[in-house]
Amino acid sequence: MIARRRYLAHRNISASMLSCHDLIDILRHKLPSKIKTDDDMAEMITERHRQRLEAVQSADENQAKTLGASN
Repeated sequence: MIARRRYLAHRNISASMLSCHDLIDILRHKLPSKIKTDDDMAEMITERHRQRLEAVQSADENQAKTLGASN
């Protein structure tokens, strides 16, 4: 918070005037990104979907084990 105030004060920018779009632009500029191309974006989304599917399947298996154990 203090660093942000210093950053904004140094740049003569009022925090109360920052929009969500301004913050997104700042983060895009400041944070490193592995996404350089459309293919990188598609690969990242595909990997996230794979992980999500595995998590759902694991939760289903654990629930089935729990229900089977309670019978």
